[in-house]
Amino acid sequence: MTSLKFHNKGSAAPLAMLFTLVSMVFTAAYLKSSFNLSVLEEYRYAEHRALYAAEAGLNEVGVVILPQLVTEDTLLYPEGKNYGKNEYGSPIGKYKNIYARTELEQNSTRKLYYVYSTGEATPITSFGDKVDPIERTVFMTMQAQGFEDFMYFTNEEKPIGPGNTGTVNFGTNDQLEGRVHTNGDMVFSSYGCPEFSGSVTITNEAVDNGGGIGSWGACDEGVFEQNIDGESVNILDTIATITFPPENSAQLVRANADYVFDADNMLFRTGKKDTLVMTEINFTPSGFWASQWWYNIPPIGGPPNEFDYIWDGLSTALNVNVSSVHFGPDNAFIPGIGYEGTFIILSALDASGENIRATLISTISAGDILRLANPDISKSVSFAVINDPIPIGEDRVMIQINSESINFVSASEEGFTDGEAITLVNTSASSGLAEDVEWNDFKYYHDHEDDGLEYCPPGGRHHFDFDYWNAGGLSGLNCDIFSCPDQIYNSDYVYMQRLFYPYSGPSVIYVKGGQVLIRGQVGGQYTVVTDDYTEYRRHDNQSIVDRVWGNIWLIDDIVYADSYANGAIVHPDDGGTQNVLGLVAGGSVIIANTRPNGARGQLYDSDIKINASIMALYGGFISHYWQNTLVAYHDWNDNLSYGYIADGRGGHRNNFRSQENNGLYTNTNDKRGVIHLWGSIVQQKRGYLLRNYPGPYNVSPGVGYDKNFHYDWNLRMNPPPYYPDQVDVNNNVILKMASYGELGDDS
Repeated sequence: MTSLKFHNKGSAAPLAMLFTLVSMVFTAAYLKSSFNLSVLEEYRYAEHRALYAAEAGLNEVGVVILPQLVTEDTLLYPEGKNYGKNEYGSPIGKYKNIYARTELEQNSTRKLYYVYSTGEATPITSFGDKVDPIERTVFMTMQAQGFEDFMYFTNEEKPIGPGNTGTVNFGTNDQLEGRVHTNGDMVFSSYGCPEFSGSVTITNEAVDNGGGIGSWGACDEGVFEQNIDGESVNILDTIATITFPPENSAQLVRANADYVFDADNMLFRTGKKDTLVMTEINFTPSGFWASQWWYNIPPIGGPPNEFDYIWDGLSTALNVNVSSVHFGPDNAFIPGIGYEGTFIILSALDASGENIRATLISTISAGDILRLANPDISKSVSFAVINDPIPIGEDRVMIQINSESINFVSASEEGFTDGEAITLVNTSASSGLAEDVEWNDFKYYHDHEDDGLEYCPPGGRHHFDFDYWNAGGLSGLNCDIFSCPDQIYNSDYVYMQRLFYPYSGPSVIYVKGGQVLIRGQVGGQYTVVTDDYTEYRRHDNQSIVDRVWGNIWLIDDIVYADSYANGAIVHPDDGGTQNVLGLVAGGSVIIANTRPNGARGQLYDSDIKINASIMALYGGFISHYWQNTLVAYHDWNDNLSYGYIADGRGGHRNNFRSQENNGLYTNTNDKRGVIHLWGSIVQQKRGYLLRNYPGPYNVSPGVGYDKNFHYDWNLRMNPPPYYPDQVDVNNNVILKMASYGELGDDS
C-alpha cells in the first residue's frame, strides 16, 4: 500500500494576502460606490433647492409684478437674490433673471402674461470641491380676466334713471344665466325669488361692513343652492372688490381705436356758438355704415349774432379776399380820426370757410348796430346799418352804413392790420330763444336747476330725437329714418355723409365727444366706445356749460350675422360664432323709443333682439321710458314728487307730430315687448327697463320691456376687441393662471 504525504509548509501566508487583497478591492468598490451615491444625492438635493428657489422667485416677485406690467417686458434680479436658509444658516439658493412679458392671445386682442424665474443652488461636497451651480427655470402664464366674463355686474346694486325710487331688487323676473357679481348689496323681492344658474359673488368689503346681502325679502340662502351632478352646491362666494369703472382699461379701448369719428369739432370755437354731433353706426355682415348729423340741445337762442372774419387791409370798392371784410369804397383809415366809408363788403365765407351768406342776409336788418373788433377788443369800430344786406353775386354781401355813425376806438390809435382776426357782432340781435324751434324749453331737456352751476347727470332724461331725426316730419312727410332714409341721410342736418367701411379684422370704433346710434347685423369683431361725457356751451347762453353723456342708443335690433331668427347666438357646443360686439358707453346704453323697438305699446312692431357685451361706465342698461305715450305720465311736470319723469314728446313721436298739434296717447299701455339679449351686462347701477305700478308711473302694464337674458358662452373664448380688463382696488389687472411648468421638462 502506497502512502501519500502532503507537505503544507509556507502556504498560509500567501492565501491570507490574497484574501486581504480581494477584500480591499471590494471595500474600495464599496467606498467608491458610497461616495458616488453621496455626490449624486447632493446633486439631486441641489436640483431640488434650485427648483424651490425658482418657484420662490415666481411667487414672491413674478406673480406680484405681472398685474402691474405696463412695458413690453421686464427683467428683475439679473444678479440674483439669496433665498431661505439651510440648517447651517446658509442660503438654500437664489432666484434670478425674473423675466415678465406680455403678448396678445392668438386671434384676440386680450393679453397673455408670461413670467419666468431661474433658481440656482450649488452642490456641497465633503471635500469642498468646487462644483458648478445648478439652475432650474420655471414659468407661469396668466390670462387677464375681462368684464365679458359676467352675465350681470353692477358696481352699486341701486337703480338709475328718471323717476328714481332708490330701491331695486332681484325677483321672479330675474333669471340670470352665467356669472353674477355686485360690488354693492343684493336685495331680494318680497314677492318672489330670482333664479341663478351660475356663480354669484359679493365682496369681502361689503360683508365686512355688515352688507353683501341687503335684504332677503321672501328668499333665503336656498336661492343660492344649485344641484350639480346630484349634489347640492352653494354658488355664493365672496371676492375682493372689482374696481369700476376700470379707468385704465377703458382708456385703452379708446387708445386702440381703428376708426375715430369726431363729434366735438364744433365746440368751444372762438366767436361761434357750440354745435353737437350725433353719429350712427349701422352694421352689415360685411362692414358698417357711418353717418353724422349736427344738432343743438334746447334751449336754443335766436339767430347767430357773431361772425368770424379776417381783415382785408388792401382791397377796395366791392373787391374782398375770401373770408375777409373791409370798409368801402376806399378802405381808408385816417390816424386820429378812424375809418371812413359808406358800406362794408363781406365775403360769403367766414374765417372757418363756412358759407354764411344766407345767415347774414336773414339776420341783419336796417337799423341794426354792428361792431367789428379784434379778439382782445383793443380795437373796435361800430356803426349803424341803413339798408338790409345786399348780395353781390354768390360770394359777397354788401351792407350800407351811416357814415356819420362810425365810431372807432383803439388803444394804440392804429387801425386793423391786414390779415388780423376780426369778429362782426350784431349788437341789435335778439338774445331770446328761437321761435321756430319746437320744445324749446329748458324743462324738456334738463334734470337740474337752471342756475348755470349744475350739469345734466348720467341718470337723467337723455335725448337722441333732435331735429335731424325728425327731418322727414319737419318737411311735411310722415316718415323717419326707417321709412324714408334718403330724406334723413340727405337733410340739411348732415355733418358727415353716409360712408361704408368694409370689415378688415377686429376693430375698435371710437365716437369721440358725442353720442351714437347703433343697429344692424354684425359680421366680424367690433367694439364701439364713447367718451364719458362732453361739455358744451349752452346755445342760449354761452357763459353756461353743460354736459352731454356718451350714451349708446339702440334704435333697432343689433344681432350677429349668423344668429338664429329669434336672436339666439350659436352656442360653442354647436360650433359657436366668431362674431362679437362690445358696446362701451361712458354714460348709458339706452333702448331708444322707436317704431322697430315697440313704441306706442307695440303699435308698429315689438321687442328688441340684442347680441352684445354691454358696458355702461357711469350709467346703466336702460329703456327710454321717459319718452312715452302714457296719458298721465308723459309730460315734464307729471308727478314731480319723483323729479322729472318724462320729456313731453312721446305723444308727438313715432310718427312725428308737430308740437302745435295734440299728442296721441295709449292710455296706460306703452309696454314695448321683450328684450331678447344674448351677451353680458356690466353697469355702474341697474338701469330701469320696465316702469309700472307702484311708483312714479302708477299704471299697468306701464312702459318698457320684460327680460329674456342669456349669457353668450362664446365670450369666454372670443371677447370683443380690447374689451376692458377687470382691475382691483390698486388698479392692477386681475389675472387667472393658464399654465405652469418647468422649462426643459417634457414629462
